[in-house]
Amino acid sequence: MSKNSTVTIACALCVGAAPEFYLPAMLTSIREAVDVLVVNENSGLADTENLVALERSAFAERGALHVARGAFVDFADMRNRAFEQLKGIEPRPDWVLFIDADEVHGEQIRYIARELLPRLGADVGSLDGYTYHFFGTYRWVTDIARRLMFYRYDPSLRWSGAIHEKLQGLCGRSLVIPYIYHHYGNVATPRVLADKYERYHRLGNPVPPREDPESLDIYLEKLNLVRPYGGAHPAAARETLRTLEAAHAATLAGVDAAYRSGRTPAMRLAATLRGINERTRVALRRVEHPGLFPGPTVAR
Repeated sequence: MSKNSTVTIACALCVGAAPEFYLPAMLTSIREAVDVLVVNENSGLADTENLVALERSAFAERGALHVARGAFVDFADMRNRAFEQLKGIEPRPDWVLFIDADEVHGEQIRYIARELLPRLGADVGSLDGYTYHFFGTYRWVTDIARRLMFYRYDPSLRWSGAIHEKLQGLCGRSLVIPYIYHHYGNVATPRVLADKYERYHRLGNPVPPREDPESLDIYLEKLNLVRPYGGAHPAAARETLRTLEAAHAATLAGVDAAYRSGRTPAMRLAATLRGINERTRVALRRVEHPGLFPGPTVAR
């Protein structure tokens, strides 16, 4: 791939044994924005669906994929093992894309990586955007949250925290742009969500495991937060979403019905007001830095 950019961009990714249903879509979404992909694979298995997806990706096709195996300890150790691989990459990366396997970008990510990052002064150490957090189905979100997207590479950086890990040692200020991409990790079957919550609990998260991991009640815990999402999804994700919707149509329909009938008028009003507040905060980033990011706000 000819990157047509003055900076080299790496991505440090982590995958384990749990199937990452959105991994192929994620890899497709970043292929034009990232020069080299390093992966910490911690499943302990000889082969997984995640490895197959990685080996079929554009990064593997152009010889830009580097996978290292290691046992899972906690989330900070997992990220540090991935990040450590960047020390052997030539040329040395200038920026690192931070992303999880269940997040999908729109076409704007190429502009951000190839046009915006090279223009940033040395005083900027990281670039943040926002994510829609979907919960239950692809038609409901809980919030729009600020999210780290890119950070300047420094071999001394380290991750800390067994869960909800944080990057330590970043220098420079954070710049935030009015760009929202999509996080789909909480659109999964009750069993998949329950298993995820149990893993988090074992690492110290105070939320207890679910007594009935097959119950739809796991979705109703967010009933007072969810609000309808009527926008488009990124092009890279659409085929994956159609496939998963067809495979889990009954579950998704049940969640949709529970959300529509279970929200009280007070819940609906509060969620609407939160949505207005969050979208306004994103839009105001254009006023804060006029002309910095001219593209559409929502990933497409």
